[in-house]
Amino acid sequence: MTKTRTGLSEDSLIDMKYIINDSGFTAKYFYSLIKKGDFPAPLKLGRSSRWLMNDYTFWKKKLVLKRGEQ
Repeated sequence: MTKTRTGLSEDSLIDMKYIINDSGFTAKYFYSLIKKGDFPAPLKLGRSSRWLMNDYTFWKKKLVLKRGEQ
C-alpha cells in the first residue's frame, strides 16, 4: 500500500474538510459534482460522510489529464 505525501494511505477515509482544504473548491461545488456523477458519492458512516483517499486522488489526476488535453 503506497503512502501519499500527507502520510495517508490509499484506503484512508477523508472528510469534506480535507477535500476542500486540499483542493480550494467549496463543499457546494463537490456536492454538485456528486449529483452529476463527476465525483464519487461518499461512504456514509452514521451521519458522517467520508471518501476514500484513492477516489479523491483519482479524481484529481483526471482533472490534470483533462487540462492537458485542452
